[in-house]
Amino acid sequence: MLIEIWERLRGYDKWAEADAKIESSDVEQTPYTNRDGSVSYTWASGDQIAWIDSRGEKQCADFTVDDESPLYQLVGGETVKIRYNPAKPEQYYFRDLLRSRVRRFFQLTFYTILFLAVLAILIWLKISTRR
Repeated sequence: MLIEIWERLRGYDKWAEADAKIESSDVEQTPYTNRDGSVSYTWASGDQIAWIDSRGEKQCADFTVDDESPLYQLVGGETVKIRYNPAKPEQYYFRDLLRSRVRRFFQLTFYTILFLAVLAILIWLKISTRR
């Protein structure tokens, strides 16, 4: 329900609907070094989608999702529903991409709040045991 409100507020509900094809999907591996010197990796999928606008012209766009996203599973040749701006056909809105990014934002926010709460409790315990 909130997503429909967002779409109306942004005007996406008035944009033209199209089937976009996943043209390519490349898995990207990013290494990072942990405190102990070991190396860990994060994974992301760099995808390119293409659609035909109302003038018959092919439009393309890139997007990236992390390995936690349901969109990570997309492979070349699959079709997804998007909306594009008829006045500027290169502008697109992909509902599932928004959902994926919002989900990731809330996960990170939750973990940050949880970390801060645990930290606050530990500080409070340390202060209260000094007395």
